[in-house]
Amino acid sequence: MGPTLKYTVMRLGIFVLCLVVVSGLGAKGWLALLIAAVVSVLLSVVLLRRQREEMAARLQQHVDGRLQAKQPGAAPAARPARARSRFAEGVDEDNAAEDERR
Repeated sequence: MGPTLKYTVMRLGIFVLCLVVVSGLGAKGWLALLIAAVVSVLLSVVLLRRQREEMAARLQQHVDGRLQAKQPGAAPAARPARARSRFAEGVDEDNAAEDERR
C-alpha cells in the first residue's frame, strides 16, 4: 500500500471512530459530523505525523522527477544532478531552521 493511500485510510478510520464516539455521546446529524471532523483533524495532526511525512516525501520525489523530465533541450547527462521545486527548497530551509533551534 502506498503512503498516500495508507495515510488516507488512516485519516478516514480516525474520522469514523470519532463519529461513532460522538454519536454514542448523544450528538446527532450535522453536529455529530462537525464535532467528529474537528476532533479527527486534531488527532490526525498528532497521531499521523510519520505517515504524513512519508506521503509528502513520496509526492516530492514525484514532483522532482517531473521537473527533471521537463528540462528542455538538455541531454540526460548534461542535466543537473537534481532539479528541485520551490516547495522542496522551502522544506529544506524549514528543516535547517529547526535544526538550528535545537
